[in-house]
Amino acid sequence: MSDSRAIDQAIRERRSIRVFRPDPVPRQVIEEILDVARWAPSGSNTQPWRVTVLGGEQADTLRRRLEKAASVRTWTEAQMEAMQTRIANGPMAWILECVDEPIWQFLAGGSMRFFDAPVALLVSFPGKRGTSTPAAIPAFVTTLMLAAHARGLGTVWLGWPMGQGEIVREAFQLPEDEQASAFIALGYPDPDAPVNQARSTRYGVDEFCRWIGWD
Repeated sequence: MSDSRAIDQAIRERRSIRVFRPDPVPRQVIEEILDVARWAPSGSNTQPWRVTVLGGEQADTLRRRLEKAASVRTWTEAQMEAMQTRIANGPMAWILECVDEPIWQFLAGGSMRFFDAPVALLVSFPGKRGTSTPAAIPAFVTTLMLAAHARGLGTVWLGWPMGQGEIVREAFQLPEDEQASAFIALGYPDPDAPVNQARSTRYGVDEFCRWIGWD
């Protein structure tokens, strides 16, 4: 397979994983992924990303703390219905047929325990609180996720844990002069889980692209 076809295949096949196997991920493999991700583009080659990798008992402790923090929130019927409606009318409607629990519980609760992935990564950057995330961070995260996929690993970029900023900061021992930007679950996908087999569709090029100066 040519280099271009291999890259294209990795981009097309990568998906967000929401059911992980418990198998531990060797540190060497994670280091390989980070060694690839560090080549992501950044403005003026500033390379602002910092990464903290959490595994083992520390990851399990964070999982429990996040779940406990989430348990104090009471979802109203209106909120549950709103999420159900939003998912049902959006590009992830397929997920409703893949899970056997309320969608708010699967997505929100599952995110807080990072879907039982054995590894959690926190991507941060130098700066004071309130500093905007550098544009290079999403590029780094995307490159990291593709590098993981190419090695048979799965990832999912999670937002819910970031709502518990102090818990996340403490668990990852984040220095005061760094700000958390992205929380990523990493592990080996469960290939038999229906939610890992389906995927969202993508808009066609003609739906999102305008051409100027072309015949």
